[in-house]
Amino acid sequence: MRILGRCLLLVFLVAVAAFFYQPLRGLFQMPPPAPALIEQLGLTARPSTVFFLPEDDWLTFPVISQAARLRILTHAAAAPGTAVDLPLRYVLEYELLDASREPLHAASYVHETRIPQPLVADGQPVPRNLYTDRDVVVAAGQSINIQLEALPRTAYVRLRLKPLAPPLKSVAVRVYYEERMGERKASVAWERLSQAKKVRLAQGAIYPPELLTQEERLNLLKRQWQPVGPLGTMPAQGTLFAVQGAESFMDPDLIPRSPGLYAAPDRIGILPIETAGDYLIQFSPILPVENLRPELRLTHFDEQFELPRQEVALLAGEPLQTVQSLAPGLVVVTPNQPGILDIRPVASPDKSALPESRYLRGRVLQPGHPVDFFLLAAYSVGTSLRIDLRAHGAGEPLPADSDLHVRYRLLDADGRTLNEGDLQASVAPSLIDRVADTQAVADLSEPASFYLRVPAQATRIELTSEQRLLVNAYTRPDDLPHRTRVPQDYYAWRGDAEAQPGWFILQPAEEAERSIVLHIQSRPPDRDAELLAGRYQWDALEPQLEARGAYILIPKRGEERLRASGLAAYFQPLAQGVQTVSVAAPGAARVLQPQLVYLRDAAAPFNLSLRIDGRTVRHELIGRRGTIRLPTIEPGQHEVELQADTNALWLMNYRYPDDTGYLRRMAFRLDKSTLRYPVEKRDDGQLVGARFYSLGEAGTESTVGVRIRAQTLEPGPAQEWTHLERRYQMAPPAEDVRVGYVLGQQRERVSQGQPILMDLGSDLPNGRLTVEFSLLDGADGYIVFHEILPGMHERASGFHQEVE
Repeated sequence: MRILGRCLLLVFLVAVAAFFYQPLRGLFQMPPPAPALIEQLGLTARPSTVFFLPEDDWLTFPVISQAARLRILTHAAAAPGTAVDLPLRYVLEYELLDASREPLHAASYVHETRIPQPLVADGQPVPRNLYTDRDVVVAAGQSINIQLEALPRTAYVRLRLKPLAPPLKSVAVRVYYEERMGERKASVAWERLSQAKKVRLAQGAIYPPELLTQEERLNLLKRQWQPVGPLGTMPAQGTLFAVQGAESFMDPDLIPRSPGLYAAPDRIGILPIETAGDYLIQFSPILPVENLRPELRLTHFDEQFELPRQEVALLAGEPLQTVQSLAPGLVVVTPNQPGILDIRPVASPDKSALPESRYLRGRVLQPGHPVDFFLLAAYSVGTSLRIDLRAHGAGEPLPADSDLHVRYRLLDADGRTLNEGDLQASVAPSLIDRVADTQAVADLSEPASFYLRVPAQATRIELTSEQRLLVNAYTRPDDLPHRTRVPQDYYAWRGDAEAQPGWFILQPAEEAERSIVLHIQSRPPDRDAELLAGRYQWDALEPQLEARGAYILIPKRGEERLRASGLAAYFQPLAQGVQTVSVAAPGAARVLQPQLVYLRDAAAPFNLSLRIDGRTVRHELIGRRGTIRLPTIEPGQHEVELQADTNALWLMNYRYPDDTGYLRRMAFRLDKSTLRYPVEKRDDGQLVGARFYSLGEAGTESTVGVRIRAQTLEPGPAQEWTHLERRYQMAPPAEDVRVGYVLGQQRERVSQGQPILMDLGSDLPNGRLTVEFSLLDGADGYIVFHEILPGMHERASGFHQEVE
């Protein structure tokens, strides 16, 4: 009996070893050396163990219990010399078995692939994937996912090939199961990962793994694909190497060469100018119009807040061209006939300065063919959705106005409708964007954007229409702050690194029946004529009562629009000695009491004597800066004599300042405490914005957070969008540091203010809301928060009379 028992134990151990040999074999094997070509070129290669599928037998893989999904990756290999554009097809058969090896489900999957273009290293082509010991070329990998929720008894999956057709030689496979970790296990697993694995896991995020929150780390690890090996002692296997460190190959004969930028009277061209200088703007008419001399209407947008400069440029020479001295900004070019634009620096006339073309693929939405987009379901984080619709004439010019109508449905994972509605808008033909294939035809409209706040359970949106339209979908998590670098991201023409995108494009759930490539351009800034003309009401807003406020004095730089109602806040230098001063009054005021501000380096006491039209006032003063009220005077010309026994900068208000003038603003200290401003949101063109005046030195960056809190948020759809959480990163340049003064503080100096631009869109309900400012990082500073109402507005005034 003892011998029999030992024999049975030996048989059991052999069976267990045979069962687990293949899955565990890779743990005890050294990976084979990388191919010699990889080592010669100094590249790296990531090895993966693959198993070759038989054509006459099954290859069986165990399925870990409670696995929710399987992923099957296949790599076909073909004979050397197979063309890269040759379709390669193979059929993969699979069966799902229970623990008794009884079939639960069987199907076939047809794959079509091609040999990918090689990579390039030191001018030498390198395959993207290769084997060390096989003389074949490897095609692009293909994959299928198998959902197991409906087949919980699945214990095995087995695979085989239908006979391969030349030039295919073999098909290798890798099988993975989805492992779902609990929060505790995932938290421990993250700390055990190597840095390289953390970076690879976080490559879909917009920031490095060190900045991931605990929830984000758990989400990355809660669902992991784990490899599993086949059963059997001698399945054919190999090592597939994925090459890394080489560049993508571009066949010079296949690289599209754009002759320039198409433009016409109804198709404007936009030229971003990154650096100031002299440029040649060239124009080549496509079909010259008889008796019509080619000319260009140029509209210049720069960083100055003013109406764009316009001019008509005549062309001469061969090719036709004009020389322009251009500042950084955008030049909008409208020719009087169709043609091709180009721009070249005068210093380098053989080099085009046209920006790289920007393209967008629009999905075709047409009657009877709905387009679906999958949404990333995140039950703890809300998701917002943007839908862009464009009318498309398919080669025929659009009418002056086109009405768009699309029906949408938000669905959950079980296909139930959570919300539905209509998207309707009227659009005009676009002067800026165009279809790449029919750029000479105005068959594309301006986009109409719609925004929705998506229910947490929504996993898909379905769009249907009785019209032929182009659609794009974008998403963003609600807890992702919108980041803005000030001032780089305010100007589309700057050549800085690209800004963080505000929205992230979605691909359709299934490839649309057809897609259209669009050529898109930068949009010129929208300059409000009422604001530029000084016709607006400007009101500074005040935060909660405990905020620390102070007057600041900032040099005027030409950005602010001067208005008579603001004369009390405008200061202009006053020299020592006798001089004639012109005093102006806001509105119908007939008596004024100007103020005199002194700014100096010393803190010692001094004497001041000021005579206005024969009236003399004397003061004994102390400190580096301060404010003095002057005698009341009437508007007009006045003789002023100023005498003091100290050197200082003297400033007097109620005078129209020039470039040497100063602006005074009530500002509030932004440090560790949050500033909360109540705002009454309206629908009358109201604009809100702020300026941050840093106390830091040159190059010191500050990050200001802005949060908008509304009592209720409508789900949509809305045609405007407000980012509720924002981050503004700003660092004043050296020439703007410590140019302003904090009155009431003897030593604090502030930088020239940097704008914080924001909007309160129609997606927010009217009524009371709160705007919060917080300093997240960097130097302290002062905030001026204001609202602007464009146009002429009557200010209400009143009085209260006591009755005895």
